[in-house]
Amino acid sequence: MDYSLDSLVAHPFFIQMIKAAVAMLFIFLAVHFTKAAVSKKIEDKNLRYTTRKAISLAGYILVPIFTLAIFSDQMTNLAVIIGALSVGVGFALRELIQSVVGWIIISFSGLYKPGERIQIASIMGDVIDITPLFTTVMECGGWVKADLYNGRLVRLSNSLVFKEHIINYSADFPFLWDEIVIPVKTDSDYRLANRIIKSAGQTEVSKISKESKEVWLNFMRRYRVEDANLEPMLTMNFNSNFIEFTLRYVVDYRVRRSTQDRLFSNILAGFEGSEGKVRIGSTTLQLTESSSNPL
Repeated sequence: MDYSLDSLVAHPFFIQMIKAAVAMLFIFLAVHFTKAAVSKKIEDKNLRYTTRKAISLAGYILVPIFTLAIFSDQMTNLAVIIGALSVGVGFALRELIQSVVGWIIISFSGLYKPGERIQIASIMGDVIDITPLFTTVMECGGWVKADLYNGRLVRLSNSLVFKEHIINYSADFPFLWDEIVIPVKTDSDYRLANRIIKSAGQTEVSKISKESKEVWLNFMRRYRVEDANLEPMLTMNFNSNFIEFTLRYVVDYRVRRSTQDRLFSNILAGFEGSEGKVRIGSTTLQLTESSSNPL
C-alpha cells in the first residue's frame, strides 16, 4: 500500500495536477484581492463594474493557459481522455454550455448591458450583473404597479437568449411612447379642455424633447425605421358617457410613472382653474327625482 502511494505521489502526472491546483488557487486569490482593491479605489460605478469584470475575465483566461502549460508534455493523453469524455460531458452539461455560449453572445452582440432595462419571458427589470452563467436583474412590477422596483433579485440563465424573446427598454433609444386618458363631461368646454391638456403635455415633454430627437435621429441612421412624431399628440373620442382625451407623448423609461403623476396633477389644476367650464367625466349614473305628483 505504501509502495503504491509512493508511486502515485512520485508520478509526473500527479505532480502536474498539484501544480495546476496551486496555480488555480493563486489565480483565484489574485483575482479576489484585486477586485476588492478596485472596489475601494474606484468611485465611478460604471468604471468600477467594468474593471471588476475585466479582472474576472482575465482570471478565466489565465486558468486554461496555465493548465495547458503545465500539462504540455501530456497533451496526447489529455486529447484521448477529452475525446472519450466529450460526448457524455457535452450531454450532461448542455445547459451549462448553452449558458456560457449565451454569455459570449450577450457580451459581444449588444443584446443588453448592465444598467439597461430588459424583459425576458415574464421577468422585467434592470440588469445589474452579467456572469458566464447568469444575468442578475433587479425586478420591476409584479405586485408593485408600473415600472418600479419590487426588491427581488432574479438570476436568469444566459441560455434563455436561445429560448425567449429579449425585450430591451433602453438600448439605442432609451425612451418610450406612453399615453394617458382623461375623461371629460360632455357638457364641458371641450376646446378649453383640449388647450389645458395639450399645454400640460408640452410643458412636461419639452424637458426631454431635444434629447429624444437627437437620439431618434441616430436611431434612424442605424435602423430601417420610419420617422416618428416625438411631440405630444392629443386625440379626442366621444361616447354617450363622456368626451375622452388621449395624450400620447415620449418619456424616459425610468420616469414613466412620475411623469404620469405630474401630467395628471397639472391637468387637474387646469380643470380646477376653469371655473367649472371643464369637469372630469365618469360612468356614474345620476338619478333625478321627479317633482310631479304620483297618480
